[in-house]
Amino acid sequence: MKKNIHLILIIIIATLVACAPRETLPPTAQPAAVTVIPAATETASTTPTTEETPSSSWLQYSNTDYGLGFQYPVDWYGPEEYIAEPILRVEIGSDLVYPYGTDPTERVYNQVNSYSIVIQYSQNEQTNAWTETYQALESLQDGESFSDARVTITRARQLTLGNFTGYEYTTAPSETAQTERFFSREVILVDDQSHVLTIFGTPNNVEINDGADWRSIYQEIDAANLEIFHQIVESITFE
Repeated sequence: MKKNIHLILIIIIATLVACAPRETLPPTAQPAAVTVIPAATETASTTPTTEETPSSSWLQYSNTDYGLGFQYPVDWYGPEEYIAEPILRVEIGSDLVYPYGTDPTERVYNQVNSYSIVIQYSQNEQTNAWTETYQALESLQDGESFSDARVTITRARQLTLGNFTGYEYTTAPSETAQTERFFSREVILVDDQSHVLTIFGTPNNVEINDGADWRSIYQEIDAANLEIFHQIVESITFE
């Protein structure tokens, strides 16, 4: 009988041990939740890599009263605006730009062989001061010139800009005008309402060493800025 009791006790103890909760280690601190950013992989870009676009390397000028707008390089100076109705005159340049009418002796430049461009827009032009030059250009072919005692004008190309038509040409001293030094690239455009647009590109603060051919130096500065000149002309808009 005692053996049976002992056996029953052993079974009960074994059962209690098996059913008792087991001791567990205290929980360890869990790491804070983080957002995992996958390592960058080299893949083909969907946007082609290009040089700076015109929209970021050029600025926009606009005058709502005259309805005129154009773009110019972001690193150029100006625009310096002058208004004398019905004329709007705007100047920009690769060096400092001074207000219209500033005495040349008061102008101090930082760069030699710089370039400036003046855009002049006249609404309902009645003086017809432009007609003689315009008619002379009409009679020329691209590359042909005509001269008088002071200047030689050479036609570069015919232009159409919106409702405006006209010509691009260069102006330089004639062979008989040896005392003057200048060279300009110009555009003259007119529409059927007698609105006139003129654009002048001119080398500025030109450095000429003794004995150098000053005409060639002016032409080289003009050639170096020709692409910018054309881009400005082609960006002009009218409202």
